[in-house]
Amino acid sequence: MTGAIVSGLAIPAGAPSGPAVSRLKLTIAYDGMGFAGSQRQAGQRTVQAELEAAHGQLAGRPGPVTLAGRTDAGVHAAGQVGSVTDLVPHLETDTIRRAFAGLLPDDVSVWRVERVPPEFHARFDARWREYRYRIWEGEPSPSQRRQSWQRRWELDVEMMGLAAARLVGERDFSPFANVTSPDANGGEGRSPGSPIRTIHACRVHRVPGPWDVRAGAGTMIEIQVIANGFLRRMVRTIVGVLVEVGRGRHGVSWVERILADRAERNATRVAPAHGLVLWRVGYDDDEWRYEGRA
Repeated sequence: MTGAIVSGLAIPAGAPSGPAVSRLKLTIAYDGMGFAGSQRQAGQRTVQAELEAAHGQLAGRPGPVTLAGRTDAGVHAAGQVGSVTDLVPHLETDTIRRAFAGLLPDDVSVWRVERVPPEFHARFDARWREYRYRIWEGEPSPSQRRQSWQRRWELDVEMMGLAAARLVGERDFSPFANVTSPDANGGEGRSPGSPIRTIHACRVHRVPGPWDVRAGAGTMIEIQVIANGFLRRMVRTIVGVLVEVGRGRHGVSWVERILADRAERNATRVAPAHGLVLWRVGYDDDEWRYEGRA
């Protein structure tokens, strides 16, 4: 028997009234340009608020959604992860996914729904997170103006890659972060509030350019960072530093001098938010190995 129609989708009746015995793991994508950030903020449009509103309509009662990573205004996601109490255990996960598609606005989607044990926590159970940042080097590309940092200078990608490699390992990354702000993500095996993080991989390479650019008009550069956690604006600060190296303003060893002395960073620009994507989040036995040029 049909219990309700949600955005044109028939939702079966029969949700049990007892306590939920599992949680839902949501894999989420969004265009961050229309949001004040991922986390709920009073009076602001956020990803978390949109997800909770859609889930509340589906379940008929509210349920807080926890996100694996905090993203700033303008930052996108291809593989953000959320967890929420399973208030609709009578529904198939694909039915839930399709219901979210009908309830959410066009700039955010839940593209996978999985049932997980009740103790699963999207943030605290994450073992690593991957961010990717794209820089368009060349003539302006209208189709990419919301997804990449567009600059006319020519960057030395090889030197940027050598500098990026020096960031790999467990370090105090406070010189690469806004340390006066709350942590963006937790880190496995660290103390609360600690600036210690482990970067597993940091790579710079060229990727295919957008469809609307004529041959020879420019190239797309991608910076990939995988770590057990990140501080506030850490990736965007890393990108800003690597760009300075790529422009020839500093040598590769400058990265190590910044790690040793925050003052070395001086007024280096933090890269704009709209070039950054939370690419994926790893749990349990998920491997963080480099996936190549996706």
